[in-house]
Amino acid sequence: MEQEKEPLEVTVEWQGQADLSEKDLSGQDLTGAKLTGRRMVRTLLRKANLTGSVLVGADMAEADFADAQLTGSKLVGVNFRKGLLHRARLAGAKIVGANMENAELPEADLTGAAIIGANLVNADLSRSTLTGAHITGSNMANANFTGADLTGATLKQVNVAGADFTDARTADARSRQVNWTDAKVPPATLPEEIPAPPAWIPGVIAGVLVIALIVMLKKRRKA
Repeated sequence: MEQEKEPLEVTVEWQGQADLSEKDLSGQDLTGAKLTGRRMVRTLLRKANLTGSVLVGADMAEADFADAQLTGSKLVGVNFRKGLLHRARLAGAKIVGANMENAELPEADLTGAAIIGANLVNADLSRSTLTGAHITGSNMANANFTGADLTGATLKQVNVAGADFTDARTADARSRQVNWTDAKVPPATLPEEIPAPPAWIPGVIAGVLVIALIVMLKKRRKA
């Protein structure tokens, strides 16, 4: 009986930091891998399985993730500049503070993904699936959303200047503080505007936090 292929060991370090740049890890099983601060410039990860992986501060400029499985992964502060993510599966992924300028994500699956504070300037998201995605505080200037599916997506404080939404589907999508008139081609059906919260709510939240802090400090003093 043929033995199962052992998953690639990614914890080996050189002077405290693993450098996997330009290595071919295509098809490898990296499920749940923790790649904090790793250098993976132009690394090949085609069809690799990174389900549930945690990538924090990794440099993955020009890396090739075509057809890779990244479902449920956490991508925090990663550099994906000019990354190739054709047909990559990122459903449920959390993408926070990532640099994805000029990244290529045609036909990528970002269903239910959370994209927060990301740089997607000039990114290609044509024919991608962003159903139910939550996009907040991100720069998507000049991005290509041609034929993308944004059904049920929520966009807040997103820069879409110069972006192309030709044939994009936006049924049940909602947005707030998104200037659709700045887009090169706005969606045929603009997402429903989310009402701004009452002006007094931030003050109430701040007051509650202050009270909680005072109570916590008093408890510490008594202890």
